Amino acid sequence: MNDRLNTWYRVPEVWLILVLLGAMVSGSFCLLTTALHHPDEMRGAPRSIASPLPPSRAQAPADAATP
Repeated sequence: MNDRLNTWYRVPEVWLILVLLGAMVSGSFCLLTTALHHPDEMRGAPRSIASPLPPSRAQAPADAATP
């Protein structure tokens, strides 16, 4: 009688683990298909040589009249 109560499909934690693993696998496949159908838009574009960082110090004025 005790054997029947302890079968694997009667334990709720087993179903929780199986559902979580199934959701992870299906989510991974959805993410993969999304990545394959929508490639990077920057791919193949020429790379800019401008730095995204601001200059480390202020530039000198072009002439003496500029404050």
